[in-house]
Amino acid sequence: MNPHMYYCLLTYQRTFKYHITRRKISKYLHKDISAKNIRQSFLDYFLKRQDHVFIRSSPVVPFCDPTVPFVNAGMNQFKGIFLGNQIPHFTKVANSQKCIRVGGKHNDLNVVGKDGYHHTFFEMLGNWSFGEYFKEDACKMAWELLTQVYKIPPTKLYVTYFSGDDKLGLKSDLETKEIWKNLGINEKRILPYGTKDNFWEMGVTGPCGPCTEIHYDHLGTTNRSEFVNRGLYDLTEIWNLVFIQYNRLSDGSIVPLPKSHVDTGLGLERLCCALQGTLSTYDTDLFDYLIKAIEKNCINVPKYSGHFGEQDWNDLDASYRILADHVRMLTVCLADGVVPEQNQKLRRIIRKCLVLSQTVFGNERGLIKELTNYVVENLGDVYPEMERNISLVHQILDYEEEVYRAIHNEAKKEWTKFALNHPNLPNIDSIDITPSFIKAFKELHLNKVEEIDENLAYKLYDTHGFDAEGIQTLAQLLNIKFNEETFTKKMDQIKLKSKSNREILVADQPIGLPPTDDSDKYCYSKTSGQYNFPETHCQVIQILADGALVLDKTNLYSESGGQQSDTGTIKFENGATFFVHQLENVRNTIIHKGNLSSGTVKPGLKGSITINQQRRLGAMRNHTCAHLLNAAIKKIKSATCQKSSKVTDKFVNLDVSVFGPKLNVEDVVKVEEIVNGVIADKAEVRVSTTDSQGLYSLDNVTLIPGEVYPDREIRLVEVEGCGTSFVSREPCCGTHVLNTGDLEDFCVVSLKSLGRSSTSLHGVTGDRAKLARKNAEELAEDLALFKASVQEYLDKPEVLEMGILSLKKRLNYEVTDDLILPYAYKQGVIEELNDISRQIKDKSNEDLRNFVIMEMQDALKNKVELTKSQKKFMVHYLRSSMMFESVPLQRATTLCSDMPVIVIAYSDSIVKARCCVPQEFQTEDFDAEKWLREAVASVFESKTTSQKVQNGVLVSNMKGKKVHVQEWHRLLEESINSAKKYINEKL
Repeated sequence: MNPHMYYCLLTYQRTFKYHITRRKISKYLHKDISAKNIRQSFLDYFLKRQDHVFIRSSPVVPFCDPTVPFVNAGMNQFKGIFLGNQIPHFTKVANSQKCIRVGGKHNDLNVVGKDGYHHTFFEMLGNWSFGEYFKEDACKMAWELLTQVYKIPPTKLYVTYFSGDDKLGLKSDLETKEIWKNLGINEKRILPYGTKDNFWEMGVTGPCGPCTEIHYDHLGTTNRSEFVNRGLYDLTEIWNLVFIQYNRLSDGSIVPLPKSHVDTGLGLERLCCALQGTLSTYDTDLFDYLIKAIEKNCINVPKYSGHFGEQDWNDLDASYRILADHVRMLTVCLADGVVPEQNQKLRRIIRKCLVLSQTVFGNERGLIKELTNYVVENLGDVYPEMERNISLVHQILDYEEEVYRAIHNEAKKEWTKFALNHPNLPNIDSIDITPSFIKAFKELHLNKVEEIDENLAYKLYDTHGFDAEGIQTLAQLLNIKFNEETFTKKMDQIKLKSKSNREILVADQPIGLPPTDDSDKYCYSKTSGQYNFPETHCQVIQILADGALVLDKTNLYSESGGQQSDTGTIKFENGATFFVHQLENVRNTIIHKGNLSSGTVKPGLKGSITINQQRRLGAMRNHTCAHLLNAAIKKIKSATCQKSSKVTDKFVNLDVSVFGPKLNVEDVVKVEEIVNGVIADKAEVRVSTTDSQGLYSLDNVTLIPGEVYPDREIRLVEVEGCGTSFVSREPCCGTHVLNTGDLEDFCVVSLKSLGRSSTSLHGVTGDRAKLARKNAEELAEDLALFKASVQEYLDKPEVLEMGILSLKKRLNYEVTDDLILPYAYKQGVIEELNDISRQIKDKSNEDLRNFVIMEMQDALKNKVELTKSQKKFMVHYLRSSMMFESVPLQRATTLCSDMPVIVIAYSDSIVKARCCVPQEFQTEDFDAEKWLREAVASVFESKTTSQKVQNGVLVSNMKGKKVHVQEWHRLLEESINSAKKYINEKL
């Protein structure tokens, strides 16, 4: 664009930007143009008039695709179909898909709020053809819907097509151009564009193809085709019709797909702008209600005025837009089960909202949580999971707000200390500061860094967890340069190198070996209450250098999904026996490691594999238990996510995050009741196979955040409690029992905290659960006998302490030991033993207090002195205090109520003192506080204090002060002499 045209464009934008905010074009529109009706009209058109099948929106984080962090288009859930990996359940479908764009190739995060049409969350109306129809029908339907159903005048629309790319070897899509011409569109409104605008790709690799876009002109007065794709706010793309013909490979090349498909995306927000006559999506009813909700809940903040750029001089309107957009996004994410702890981008967006809530809208607590109610009320009927999971959304937001507040306050204190010595530092009240932010800022500031190059930027990313946005914030605060583009290139290089290193590691493993058929690991049955694990006939394919065997088939389970490997025995036809101790899966080749006990083995030799049945059955019980345990915790705590699991034949270990109050003994009891209830129900454990399409269609699927599942042949394990609301539904590659009754029993034997939100549980089933309960019964008998003897032996504490120690040793076990106990019972025993310890301690303290009384009585006989004015007083060092952990000075002074007294105590290198002066002895120069402070506290360099219920002139205490034993006797003598001198002078 030449400079003159650029200037004209800017002038054009500024002329209309602030003066045209809403224009009515009602004569072309339905009477009801609400977003709800616009969305429904789209679905009705395709479902009722064009015979498409409705497919509900997938969650915003893809289950089966590691190439994108969020679902960024409606086609994500159909990627397996486009690649030819899946057979479509239906060939023509339509839906409204929840989309998130906050990272990767499609990232709108940094421009949200600056204009009127970019969003982190948006709804994509889409229709798809999986080999059913192609370009012509797709264009016809789109044009008919826009011009005949929505009544948009053709004079307001422009279409674009792909002009080709010589580097990719792709020609211009003249077929699409002709289709548009045949539909009656003026050729001047059919515009060619290159790869950047009209070749659509979901990610760096994957399905792609030329696209044709439909642009809407909000003015529509003249032909403005030269302004298409120039970023004007009043001439925007609303519908993208993608013709998926190719697949981009990891080397950048493009190859044809087995079948051609249609993928269209019509942005609901922008369509609402067009039909509701607004220039900003924030003026549509998709956002207007939420902006009004912010105004309602922040009455001391000026209302939203819709300004942009320079007119929004204090960024208040931008803050309204950012908060409204981000609250919609985080509500959708949380309702879909995205966990901030596992998704740092979501956590940063939540914290950005919390910062805006506090610093711009003056709302300290609860605003974000309150606004999510409005979002759910607006979108809940379209996406029922939002209504179903609103309590989950609230619980996580409460947790995140408390975590943020704690971290932020800690960082603010550290910043305040730092700022005292550096008064010229910028104010950071409006920034999400964390301890890592402070640390990074200090490093850059103290080292007087003048520029953040790509290497330093990577260090900030690698060491402190900063993304490009966080590094840019640092650079702005320090007023130094930062080139985001070079940092992005650096990150891409590191990712490529990491990928190359992974390929090298894989290359070091045996190659050229066929995959092992291990499907027999799932072949087992149950007859007359007994599990049967048939032998598998196998043949040796290769013997590796370390003696490990590669077989054509196996029925042994190799470690996966947290479940331990099987062990077993291979008996060969020549009489040789090989004991399998460990298995390793290398690119689907199962390597059997172990030892040959007899005979010889060579390639081609045939044999039979027998599973160690006891080990396998224990693992099956515990793997099913892992699912039940996870579902039970979610049932009672709601906002939870599994972090990891380990399944062995002896125990199940589940590490889980709980966003709210952590698991306690009462929770463990409830969880055990739920799991044992499902065991008592003898519920069927159903295992089925589905693909990503089937998985997306299910409710209440438990997934591990960050786990990537295959897009086909997904094993789904389901358990439903009989007559209860209990449901466990998880994708899983492990082996499971056929009926929950086969678990027989369950109890938790260990519960440990792993940090702020995470807890690690160990549980046991079957015989080991019965063993734990038997151990508890035996311990209960021994504990009862011990408790019965407590009163008898209170005068002999050493006997009781030996008994307590002996019982506590039985509580100290590993989960693999035979001494295991139910955790809830163990905690109860600990409390009972601690209570007995308190009784022993109280008895000992009572005996020691008697020593105090006896010593004070003796002192009253022998150490009371007279002042020069013949008034009685006493200054006494309580020698028995050496035996105390907590010295009862109040008891000592109680015996001296008729005279001024100071009692000094020394225990565990800490000196304390107490002073009492009866009312009749007080003068202007003499009372308890003055005497103790001037005479004793000054010697020990301590301070005096009075309790709230005490009068400082009557009673005063000296704060404990550490005194080295070598200094003690000197300071004690000095303090006693000082006290005597003071009372003689002042009284």
